[in-house]
Amino acid sequence: MSKVPPRKKTTHGRSSARGKSSAFLTGDRARLLLALGVVLVLAGIPFALGKYFEFNSPGPFDSGAYVYSAAHILSGAKIGIDEKPSAQLGTLLVNILGVKLWGYSDVGPKLVQMLLQLAALVLTFIALRKVFGTLAASLGVIHASIYLSSPLIAKFGNVKEQYMIAFMVTGISCFILYTQSGRWWQAVLAGMLLSWAPLFKQTGLSALGAVGLFVLLQPVLKHCSWKEMGRDVLWLLAGFAAGIVPLYVWMLGWDIGMPLPYAFVWKVLASVLPTGGSGAGAKVASGYVSGSRELVPFSEQWPIVLRYYSLFLLPIGLALGAIAARLIVMLRSTKPAKKKRGLEEIDHLVLLLALWWFLDMAFVWISPRSYEQYYLPLNASAPILGGYLACLYARRFEVDRDTNRWRVVGLLALVLMLGLSWHVFFGIRRSPHSGTIYRDYQTQKPERRRGYLQKWHEIKAQRQNGGRYAWQQVGDYIRTHSEPDDRMYVWGWYPGMYVAAQRFSSASKAVCMPRPAPAVMEQIVAGLIEEFKAEMPKFIIDSRKKHIPIERPPYELWPTMPKGFMGAKRAGFLPPDNPELIEAYDKAWAQLLGQQFDEAEAQRYKALKPLRRFIMEHYRIVNMFGPHVLFELNAGIAEKESS
Repeated sequence: MSKVPPRKKTTHGRSSARGKSSAFLTGDRARLLLALGVVLVLAGIPFALGKYFEFNSPGPFDSGAYVYSAAHILSGAKIGIDEKPSAQLGTLLVNILGVKLWGYSDVGPKLVQMLLQLAALVLTFIALRKVFGTLAASLGVIHASIYLSSPLIAKFGNVKEQYMIAFMVTGISCFILYTQSGRWWQAVLAGMLLSWAPLFKQTGLSALGAVGLFVLLQPVLKHCSWKEMGRDVLWLLAGFAAGIVPLYVWMLGWDIGMPLPYAFVWKVLASVLPTGGSGAGAKVASGYVSGSRELVPFSEQWPIVLRYYSLFLLPIGLALGAIAARLIVMLRSTKPAKKKRGLEEIDHLVLLLALWWFLDMAFVWISPRSYEQYYLPLNASAPILGGYLACLYARRFEVDRDTNRWRVVGLLALVLMLGLSWHVFFGIRRSPHSGTIYRDYQTQKPERRRGYLQKWHEIKAQRQNGGRYAWQQVGDYIRTHSEPDDRMYVWGWYPGMYVAAQRFSSASKAVCMPRPAPAVMEQIVAGLIEEFKAEMPKFIIDSRKKHIPIERPPYELWPTMPKGFMGAKRAGFLPPDNPELIEAYDKAWAQLLGQQFDEAEAQRYKALKPLRRFIMEHYRIVNMFGPHVLFELNAGIAEKESS
C-alpha cells in the first residue's frame, strides 16, 4: 500500500531551518550518542529506583483489588456474577495478563506496567527529538522519568493512572510523528493507543480530546486544508475502531458482566440529546461529584489542590512558559516577512500539547478526594510541552553570535530546575493533603517524608525488620491456618489481604468502597449476609480502614467499648452474650456520630447492625494484627456447615 503524501505545510524529516535549530546537540553522531548516554543515566536511575520501590512495596489497596479480581477470574469465576471487579476494563485486562504470566501476586502487573512505561519514554524521546530536537527530548524524558517515578505521587505500582499515562504518551507520540511524516499507519496507531487510555480511567480522555480538538482546529487556523483534516480524522477513527470494536465483540458475544467501553460517554451524550429522556447519564455522572462534595466540600478541596500544585512548580512552570513563549512567537511573526518556513509546523504542535496539559490540570478537580496519584498525568504532559522551551533555547543558541550569554542562561535554568525539584529527591515537610507538618512518630520532631531518599531508607528499614506489614501478617496467618479452598472476607478497602493470604472471597464483591449512602449500605449488608450463608467464610477481617475524610471513625464489625461505659472496668470488645450492653452502645454511638458529623453517618452505623450481629453470633475473635481484627468461624458452626 502506498504512503499517504505529507500535507502541504509539513515536510518529511527536518527542514533545513529545523536542522540548524537542532545543531546544539545533534550536529553529529557523537553528540547524539553523548545525549543518549546522559538520558540513560539521568532518566534510568530514577526509573530504576522507582521500580525498586514498587517491587518492594506490595499494594494493600487498589493494586490488591486488581490482582485479586484477575486471579479470581482466571480461577473460573464469571465476571459480573461470581466476581464483580472494581477495576475498569483496561486495568482488569492488564492484570489478567500479568497474573496469568507470573501468578497470584502483583509482580506480573508491575512488570507489564514497567514495560509500558519504558515504551512510552522511548517513544517520547523519538517524537520530541523529531520536532523539538535532542535537547528537548533529553530534558523531557529525564523530567518525566523523575516525576512519574517519584514516591511523592507514584504510589505502589500497578496504578491505573500509570497504565493510562503510558497509552496517552505513546498515542500522542505516534500522532506527533504522523504530523511530520504523513505515514497513515502512525495515525492509525495513535488512534488505537489513545482509544485505550480511558479504559483505565475516564480522565484518559484528556489526550484523546486534545488530539481531536487539535485536528478539527487545524483548517480553521489555516494550518492545513479541510481535505487534509478529513484524512486525519479518518485514520484516527480507524485506529479508534481497531482498538475498541474487538472489545465490544468480546464483551457482547461472551456476555461479560462489565460496563462496555465508553459507556460513561454514551450515557452523558444520551442525557443531553433531545431524545435523551430523563437524563440518567448526567445524573450518574454528577452523582459521584455531588456525593463526594458532601464529604469534602469545595472549600476544603481547593487548598489541597493548590498545595499539590505547589509541589509541581517545575512542570507547571515549564508548561506555562512554553505557552507564553508560543504566544510571543506568534505575535512577533504576524507579518508575512517575518515568517520562517520550516518552523511553523512544529510551533503549531504547542497547541496540541497545551490542550492536553490543560485538561490534565483541570481533571484533578473532578474528584474532591485529591489522592496523590491524580497528579501523575500532568507530570507526563508538562515535560513534553516544556520541550518547546528547550527547542527555542537551542534555536537562539545556534543563531546568536553571543553564545556565552546563552550558556549562562542555560546554567541558570539548570540551577533553577534543580531547586524547584529538590523536594522530589529529599522529601517534603508538610502533608499536601492536610497541610500539617510531618513529625517523627517517637520524638515528634519535624521530619521530611515522601522523597526518593526517605523512601530508600523506609524500604531498607522494612526489609531489616522482616519486611511484613500488619495487613500481610493477617494474610500469612490465614494462609497457614486454612486450606486453599477455604474462603475469607475483608471488610474495608484492604484487598491486598486476599493476595497475601492467596485465598478468595465468599462474596462476589470482595471489598466495598468507603462511605456509601445509608440505603446503599443496607443493600451491601443484606447481600453480604446472603452470600455468607451460602458459603461461610472461614475468616473475616475487619481492617478498620479509615477513609477520607479521615477524621471520621471506621465502621467496626465488632465494636470496642471505652473504659467506664456502663461500668466497664477496662476498654475491650463488646461481649456477644450481653444484648442489653450492645443495644446501649449502638444507641449511644449512633447518637454521637449524628452529633459530631451528620445524620447520614449515624444511619450508616445503624445499617451495619445486621452484619455486626451476624459476626458476633457465628465468629470468634482470633487476634489483632495492628489495627486489623481477625475473626474465625466458630468450630461448631463450621462443622455444621460442612455437614
